[in-house]
Amino acid sequence: MNILLVNDDGFDSPFLQLLCRATAARGHHVTVCAPATQQSAKSHAYTVFQPLLAQKRQMDGADQAWAIEGTPVDCCRIGFMSICDKRPDLVISGINHGYNTGFAVYVSGTVGAAREAAFQGIPAMALSAEYQTPPETLSFFADWAVTLAERLVNYPAPAFSVCNLNVPPVPMFELKEPRMCNITRNLYKDSYEHRKSPRGDDYFWLTPLEQDYESTPGSDQDLLSRGHITCTFLTPDGCDQQKYADFLTGL
Repeated sequence: MNILLVNDDGFDSPFLQLLCRATAARGHHVTVCAPATQQSAKSHAYTVFQPLLAQKRQMDGADQAWAIEGTPVDCCRIGFMSICDKRPDLVISGINHGYNTGFAVYVSGTVGAAREAAFQGIPAMALSAEYQTPPETLSFFADWAVTLAERLVNYPAPAFSVCNLNVPPVPMFELKEPRMCNITRNLYKDSYEHRKSPRGDDYFWLTPLEQDYESTPGSDQDLLSRGHITCTFLTPDGCDQQKYADFLTGL
């Protein structure tokens, strides 16, 4: 298959490089189109009034790779509209540094890039893992997710949906079976710290995110805390996740 890889953590993310190698190892034709710099929390933003500089780069496993001075959605759009030799069979976004669970899926550039592909009728998957995920768990997740993505291409998923996957930061022997689930309804807690510059100017700096881990029972965050890989079809109008439980069977 022809697979387009994108992300929001930037071209130099080691998680993207791992995903690229895993995808190529399955024999797929891989195009990478990723932001030149960190672009987290850009949601579905894309550039309208400025040109987007692009640099052709090298990445192990990629047939061609580009670093683009734009948002994750910019990268996805340029990838399938202008860079890929032909329309990709699949877009995979990630692997993101940190979970994309709960209401974060509406903020995430990783999910936003995959959502743009889904809106264009291309099967799309978003992958996320916590920073502390052990290397062997992360490698397994990348390989397993690419195998699942191959199934997604011909699976009757909900229209315009993103298959959103998260893996917990646990050793391989503690990893539990993947589960379909809804997103948690818990909110992230953050704020802005008000500071003064050396010149006396006011500025505000976003404080680190905190999350209420008393998450909705049976939700993505709850299952991750118990060691499960989670899978959610994110759709414009919602869906019954358990209707698609067979998507995860047999892998």
